[in-house]
Amino acid sequence: MSRISDTFAFLRRKGFAAYIPYICAGDPSIDFSRKLIYNLVEAGADILEIGIPFSDPIADGPLIQGAMMRSLSNGFQIRHLFELISEVRAYENDKPIIIMSYLNPIIQFGTEHFCELASEAGADGLLFVDLPLEESKEIDEVARSNGLDIIRIIAPTSDDERINRLLRNSSGFVYVVSVAGVTGPREKLPETVFPFLKMVKDRSHVPVVLGFGISGPHQAALAVMAGADGVVEGSNLIRLYNSAGGNDASLPIIANHVREMKVAIS
Repeated sequence: MSRISDTFAFLRRKGFAAYIPYICAGDPSIDFSRKLIYNLVEAGADILEIGIPFSDPIADGPLIQGAMMRSLSNGFQIRHLFELISEVRAYENDKPIIIMSYLNPIIQFGTEHFCELASEAGADGLLFVDLPLEESKEIDEVARSNGLDIIRIIAPTSDDERINRLLRNSSGFVYVVSVAGVTGPREKLPETVFPFLKMVKDRSHVPVVLGFGISGPHQAALAVMAGADGVVEGSNLIRLYNSAGGNDASLPIIANHVREMKVAIS
């Protein structure tokens, strides 16, 4: 079993869902990202999703766009991602690490070289926001040959046939998007997401995780009650540490929030 499968199996035995924070690498600095990740791990995060900053993040709303622009402005390069993951692995060996990215930076870097270095650094899976299933065969083969799971995204607009194809070609878990829009905290998730989530869950051979719009314990609890095996939270974390200054002083606030999220989904 992969580190991702092991984690979901462990949580299932405990009756818990997974809390998966999204971190934009290098926002506002690699040093802060490192401290933020250690803080998240200590507070109880189950899986880490680390995003690669990209200059044209069409699936992301203002909060993650801002984080990516700060990181790029401060000199982020992909080699920093591998250094960061290696450091996290030296600190914590059990938590799965997912790399989230748009496709262009990976192609520019070189797909095979990227997958080799990601695996060597200690990553466990890849999630490409804008990679169509129909064009993913080559990347899938390279990723799998390096022991990396491929996380697929299922949108509210995906039809039955496409959902089935995405599930057949998924490993690790599948990522269900709660809204047909960009990332960002929502005061309320659409009611339609819960029956949609249950339908995907009933068909899936891998755990099902809900993301986009998660912005607090109540929403996370509703998602898990509807059948989610985990929730991803990104924009709301960026909002929290930005509102607290985006420095070390924000870390205790983030830790308290993570503990509240864990209670909500336990």
